Amino acid sequence: MGWTGLIILSVILLLGGYYIYTVTHVTKMDSIARNLGSELDTLIWDRNHVYEQITAKLTEHGIELDEALTKKPALGLGMTPSMQMSIYSELYRRWLLLTPVMNANPELKEDEELQKLCSRFLDLRVETMKAESKYNRAATDFNAYIQKPFPSFIAARKTRGSRSNFNVVLAEASVDKPIQ
Repeated sequence: MGWTGLIILSVILLLGGYYIYTVTHVTKMDSIARNLGSELDTLIWDRNHVYEQITAKLTEHGIELDEALTKKPALGLGMTPSMQMSIYSELYRRWLLLTPVMNANPELKEDEELQKLCSRFLDLRVETMKAESKYNRAATDFNAYIQKPFPSFIAARKTRGSRSNFNVVLAEASVDKPIQ
């Protein structure tokens, strides 16, 4: 094998190495974004579950709630960011409607379990906001990487499309805690 053969072999090895690196990197970045999306799913499920416990406690106290406040949303594993945002927004809307109901019943201040549930619901908001930030960063990085010529070819071949961001723009941080 002469110099020409060594150069061709070297180029083939370099291209093969770059191909393997790119496939691995696209797969890894997609996996990270997918896992962070699953974390958002879990937090939304948890938040919904805590909300259901809050409404059950209110019912135990004899407070009648409108069906709009107690209807269960359609949750599903592996929800798209748009579905996640929709459910998250709906939980937020219900919370805004539920807070005045709780504030109008001062006897609820004595229910420590209800107090803990309300605090947990609000804590889950903070956790969701952190998870949203992590997911959006991973999705943005992934989308930027697969815009490059060779990674876009690999992503298309591996059926890895761009990822939507999870963006809920709500003034939820200003919501007062109920029953204080």
